[in-house]
Amino acid sequence: MKKILSLCLCLLIASSVHATEAPDFNLPGLSGERVQLSALLEKGPVLLDFWATWCKPCIKAMPKLEEIHAKYADRGLTVLGVNEDGPRGQNRIRPFLRGRKITFPIAIDADGSVMQRMQVRALPTTILIAPDREIVLREAGLSDGKAIIDALEALLPEKEKLKKKEASKKEETPDESK
Repeated sequence: MKKILSLCLCLLIASSVHATEAPDFNLPGLSGERVQLSALLEKGPVLLDFWATWCKPCIKAMPKLEEIHAKYADRGLTVLGVNEDGPRGQNRIRPFLRGRKITFPIAIDADGSVMQRMQVRALPTTILIAPDREIVLREAGLSDGKAIIDALEALLPEKEKLKKKEASKKEETPDESK
């Protein structure tokens, strides 16, 4: 019995090591474009929000997500809404977003496969993913956003450091006009 418990514990520890890495996905965007997680992560961290138009806590969370999108986009953050309305609810998404002035990009997970792969069990669920694909934060249910903002502040470079980094890249680039 001890051997079985030890084996189970080892398997649990081994599986939890990989559980913190976000699986890649490729979903259709609301405008028909493809949205691939790995491509978004090349630009910086990604904040995924799994939501549906029929979910009241999701609706309450949208203004805070829009605020986070507006505040941190210039520091490299991508906020991506992953809609879980299913095939029959697709025609409700655009009017829903327009009415709430939501501007961050939306991907459509019509069959729920990404939701399942990301181990999302409740809506809304918000997942912050670092550029190295590590899941930094996972919040299920309605949140005040404080933990997300704290994690973003720790993860994202300050604006001044970002500007200095961009300036040094420009200085390092050889002048091709010579």
